[in-house]
Amino acid sequence: MVGKLRNIVSNLLLRIVTNQTLLFVTSFFLGVLLALSLHLYQISVWDSLDTDIPPSQYDYAYELWLESRGLRSEDRDPDIVRYHNRSAVYGEDQYHPHSEAAFLYREIRVFCLVFPTTAGARIAVTPGSSDNALTIRNTWGKRCNRVFFYNDKQEDPRVPVIKLPSKSAFGLLCEAIRRIVEEGDVFDWILVTTEDTFALPENLRHYVAPFNASEPHYLGHPMKFWNQVYNWGEAGYTLSRGAVSLLTHRFNSSSSCQSGGKYWKNSDWYLGKHLANMGVQVKDTRDHLGRGRFNGYSFKKLLFPGAVSLFDKYWKDSLYLSEDGPKCCSSKAITFKGILSKSKMYQLEYLFYHLRPFEMGGVHGNVAPPPRKEDPFLTEEVRLKNSMMQEWFDQQLTLMTTPKNMLWQATPSAEY
Repeated sequence: MVGKLRNIVSNLLLRIVTNQTLLFVTSFFLGVLLALSLHLYQISVWDSLDTDIPPSQYDYAYELWLESRGLRSEDRDPDIVRYHNRSAVYGEDQYHPHSEAAFLYREIRVFCLVFPTTAGARIAVTPGSSDNALTIRNTWGKRCNRVFFYNDKQEDPRVPVIKLPSKSAFGLLCEAIRRIVEEGDVFDWILVTTEDTFALPENLRHYVAPFNASEPHYLGHPMKFWNQVYNWGEAGYTLSRGAVSLLTHRFNSSSSCQSGGKYWKNSDWYLGKHLANMGVQVKDTRDHLGRGRFNGYSFKKLLFPGAVSLFDKYWKDSLYLSEDGPKCCSSKAITFKGILSKSKMYQLEYLFYHLRPFEMGGVHGNVAPPPRKEDPFLTEEVRLKNSMMQEWFDQQLTLMTTPKNMLWQATPSAEY
């Protein structure tokens, strides 16, 4: 019986190998089976983690913080703010002095600390890093109260990029933070990123406003590696003034900074370890819908389901997961990693801060106009022809996705 079964299997395998069509069908079936298995594995990983944030539990901490100061947020038409409240003094690259963003800029001082792009796990200076730093200073870096660029290889007075010789990545991080503190300029938070990150400091201020910056806070995308919880450096992280004070008290000299980490890797892991030893723990920084604020991937990877490999450490090591795909990221996201060219930085600067889809006003957005009244004196033939033309036109509208085409469907009710 066993011999017959073995012969049947052998003959079947021989037919598969020799028959190209059968080989293709079998390979396709096995590929589909593998993809389905990986998908089910991802679902099981998702279900096993802490992702059950009830959508109804919106965090009103920011609104309460404003109320404690006798203030409140007020919705304003974005186009009136953009076009009608401008003057020759305040351009598009400046906050309007009476805007909420300008208020937060004055109240919550965010310093941005930028390192060269990570090559593997090593912080290393990449060719053109001075140009990258200049690009950041001309784009999102303008929204920081101050922005600092440090590396271990070269200086450039144009930016400036400051050279700090170091034996380890943590040593470079520690020494850079010490330098910022020694300058004596007052800050509330330090946002740490790399050159290939696009950050939105306005969203960081909105998120951290309710926190007391004098207390130690360590915020980012929490992961666990070698039994140590830390905030993932690829996603960027932020330290409050209180956490920085603890860190610089513990590492109060260049030699102590260099002794804090042995290798040119894992500076984020070492930082998490040292802060944990001082009692500073990570937090779940997702919004009330479970969407990430600190994102260690680019838009391209996060917005398309399955683009982040199932074997990536994101799924395995993250303490708190967000779905990939359209629900990946908070509407008030703070960082996106993996912006690999200077031109993309400028594109994002334009899309976030300059593009306005609704030039006639943002009152109704994409509300379609009311249907036209039909002429009662049309013949049946003309009526059918018009109906077919309208159906075709409606189909074309669904294909038009550029901001300019959105205007075709807008019906502003007010005149400005």
